[in-house]
Amino acid sequence: MRVASVRSKQRLRPAAVLAVAGAMALAGCSTHPPQPISTTALAAARSFKEYTVYWVGPSLDGLHLTDADSPFEFYAPVGFTMYYGACEGRGILHDGGCTLPLKITTSIYSPHSDASFGPQQWVSLHGVPAVVYDGGRDIEIYTDKMDIDIVADSAARALTAAEALVPFNRTPSPNWPAFPQPSYIPNPPPVTAAPGSTGLTGSTGATSAITPPAELEPAPQSATGATGA
Repeated sequence: MRVASVRSKQRLRPAAVLAVAGAMALAGCSTHPPQPISTTALAAARSFKEYTVYWVGPSLDGLHLTDADSPFEFYAPVGFTMYYGACEGRGILHDGGCTLPLKITTSIYSPHSDASFGPQQWVSLHGVPAVVYDGGRDIEIYTDKMDIDIVADSAARALTAAEALVPFNRTPSPNWPAFPQPSYIPNPPPVTAAPGSTGLTGSTGATSAITPPAELEPAPQSATGATGA
């Protein structure tokens, strides 16, 4: 992780979701390290069945899963988010004043341009198209009817998370693999990558007036010098 007419990246959470995010921020920013998500909360999150949600397991790179959205407070324009780690102090990836090391949001894809994200690189991850931007700290992956937005505090962590992604609320099968090809064509379309490639290949860039929201993703970089896609 969009346009005003579909699913804008300038989106607002309902009061209930904001309250949850605020509580998580306060807990994470205390003097004590946050506890891993409770078994009860994890089971509740896994009961979400609107679409496949992705995660990187209960921990990654020393970061525990500390919170997850609740199906009972799900708000479709925002998507379903898994939260990893503790607050790192206020910054561009903030929830109620918190900077989280890693967040993974799965949403139903709505046609949009990724152009305003600034210089970007189209890649293939898990055999499906993806775009990397904000210096590698944000990766958006396109699969099935969803997109998966990975936002991290470093390019290395974002890529590690992208490569470790697995379905959270379903079990893959031969007839329903973990990463089905997208049922749509991302706009702008990616540079063609080698079949089955999981490495970073191809690059492009574009400009646009679409702006990602501060509460979910970093502010977009300047598009100066980007090439049209």
